[in-house]
Amino acid sequence: MRLCLLSVVFFVFQVSYAQKKLEFGDTPTTNAKPKYRSNPKEHKNRRVIHWIKTSSKGLLLGNRCVEKVTTDMGFVYLIQPKGQKGYKNGFNRFTHNFAAKFRILLRNGPFWKFKLKKKTNECRKETGDFVG
Repeated sequence: MRLCLLSVVFFVFQVSYAQKKLEFGDTPTTNAKPKYRSNPKEHKNRRVIHWIKTSSKGLLLGNRCVEKVTTDMGFVYLIQPKGQKGYKNGFNRFTHNFAAKFRILLRNGPFWKFKLKKKTNECRKETGDFVG
């Protein structure tokens, strides 16, 4: 009888000690820390390309949908009106934008302007910025 009682106490102690090592959600065959690797492209930090514009006419900068589309394509509009500090003259702005558009072409493919226009029109219709 004593041996039976001693073995039950030993068994309960062993099970409770083994359970202390397990973290929440773990079982003896699974654990909470997955070993798979996520897609590295989703977490890649991409440098944003700045496209310089002198006015914000027609860009829909306040529209979150359009901002999301442009950032997904890898660029943002940078507004620099004349007289502002850091203003680039016409030739500097042209060369900067030429290089920026070339980088956008390499990043998004040859028909990126058509894709951008289509998606901005969809965003305009969804948010009510489209008239006509």
